[in-house]
Amino acid sequence: MMIRALNNLTIRDKRALAIFAGMALLCSLYFASGILVTYVSSPANEFEIARDGTGYTVRVLGLQTYAAAEQLGTALLEQRQVQSKIEAIPANQGYVLKVGPFVRREAAETMTSELHNSGYNIVNIVENCAPGNDCDRGTQNAIEAGADRGKTEQ
Repeated sequence: MMIRALNNLTIRDKRALAIFAGMALLCSLYFASGILVTYVSSPANEFEIARDGTGYTVRVLGLQTYAAAEQLGTALLEQRQVQSKIEAIPANQGYVLKVGPFVRREAAETMTSELHNSGYNIVNIVENCAPGNDCDRGTQNAIEAGADRGKTEQ
């Protein structure tokens, strides 16, 4: 039946159909290559969690309600298998979500970028020190000072 229908098409119609089929094939290959690149570029241990408490913690500030912090924490657990912890900010100024700690700083930076892209504007990275080891407080204070520029309601 399909062959009989193709026989009734003009040369111009057959050419248009061939172009359409070719473009559909190219689009499918382009889509499949994007999935492949995404799959290959995300290593399994990209967000490896530090078991000893050292490493780098990503802090999301400016969350006005506990529900907003809990929703973000749940989404990170489901999508990235990353644990988080909610803490109240003193004087009823909202909540902070602490994500991690991550073994590598690159993982913390990737998480920070993803959170920025998702609309969370006040996100910073804090280095966790081993007991008895004093981290570089100047760097940490500079990071925290940048986060205090403003608050957003999430």
